[in-house]
Amino acid sequence: YHVEHHMFPMVPYHALPRLHELIKHDLPEPNPSMWHAYREVWPVLLKQLQYEDYFLKRELPPTARPYRDEFHALTVPAAAE
Repeated sequence: YHVEHHMFPMVPYHALPRLHELIKHDLPEPNPSMWHAYREVWPVLLKQLQYEDYFLKRELPPTARPYRDEFHALTVPAAAE
């Protein structure tokens, strides 16, 4: 429930499973294992040694949308490929 904790930091830890069920349709697909996550993140960490603004861009479902209205028009320049 790491993503949920960062999206909604005021939600108590015991409520994170319920929150996850409510918002999981708006989250990226979880990694199937820790090894898969490491294989995804390790190349990004190495690239950040040369390009500090490089980051891993996870794809959201096409129906995902921000939970705050002021974020709908927000555009952020991406450094990821």
